[in-house]
Amino acid sequence: MAVPIARLYLLKVFSKFLGLSLFVFVSLLVMLNFVQIVNQGVLAGFSFYFLAKSILFLLPNIVATSLPLAFLLAMLLSLGQMSQDGEIIALRAGGFSFHEILSCVFWASVAASLLLLLVNNWLGPAALRRSTDYTVSMLNRVTKIELKPRTFQKISDWVLYAGEVDALSGDMRSVKLVRRINKGEAPAFVTKINAADGRYRVVREKGLEIELASGQFSQTDCADAEKLLYGKFSSYKTLLPFFSSSGPGRKLNQREISTPGLLARLREGISDPQIAAKYRIEAASRFALALAPLVFFLVGAPLGVALDKRGRSAGFGLTLLIIFFYYGLTITGMVLARKYDALFPWIIFVPALLTGAAGGWLWRRRLYAK
Repeated sequence: MAVPIARLYLLKVFSKFLGLSLFVFVSLLVMLNFVQIVNQGVLAGFSFYFLAKSILFLLPNIVATSLPLAFLLAMLLSLGQMSQDGEIIALRAGGFSFHEILSCVFWASVAASLLLLLVNNWLGPAALRRSTDYTVSMLNRVTKIELKPRTFQKISDWVLYAGEVDALSGDMRSVKLVRRINKGEAPAFVTKINAADGRYRVVREKGLEIELASGQFSQTDCADAEKLLYGKFSSYKTLLPFFSSSGPGRKLNQREISTPGLLARLREGISDPQIAAKYRIEAASRFALALAPLVFFLVGAPLGVALDKRGRSAGFGLTLLIIFFYYGLTITGMVLARKYDALFPWIIFVPALLTGAAGGWLWRRRLYAK
């Protein structure tokens, strides 16, 4: 009965440090993303609703990034504290092996790796896509705009040009409006509106209200140059929405596509070899990065036990050193895999293999010898 109690105690100490470390890393990453999104939208104005939604859907990816770091730090700190207090020695004197003492942390690392597999391959990409959608919507739903003379200003589907602009009264002269409607990715219709005079007014959260006088209207069919609509008007009023609902769908980044989606696109064939390489590397790296908690357990457990005379501060230093080594090698492997096709996918898993081998050597040297 002593072994389960010892495991429960170690798990309790480890969980305390894991929760604290995870909170710190998640808070830092949330703050960094918050500042980045605010910097993008502060000049145009934004909705706090969209901002909150964007941050909320970033949480799965933030937690997935923070979990391996927090796991390593928590393991070094918890084992270091127990070693300093003599609790590891007491358990060893009681006849318990390191395997028995550390088994609960090992299974915690397995559970963390399985969780990362789920988040990296399915939940994370879907959540990142939703987060980006909210961010784009927030930035497009601007609440203020400043028109400048002799400058082309893109507003959703429209491009607005005015030779003269009075920002105080909203008066404009020599106004031109152009809108291109796409069918798929190819242009289908081009609408042009010219007017000698006009006025504009910002409708909050909706768009730019335009009133034109003495102008012409034309629409060209790109598929048939002989089809042309043309007309004149004495007055014309329209709303240029800040958010385009009729434009083409947003092009997804590879990080926003689930692993099954990436593999399906690769099977269908991608004409651009650089995009295909990005998809392959992204899919492989998700599995490699999911191994981080398990690998960090192998290398962190013997180091944590050995911190009895070196102080708790050494745990932070070792954590930073291992993180820089592991993720530095991972980034290097991804760059080499993109440059040299022959190295893919093995180079992606080299950091995990090297770190795991170093952990096995430490177990043999520091734990088996005791």
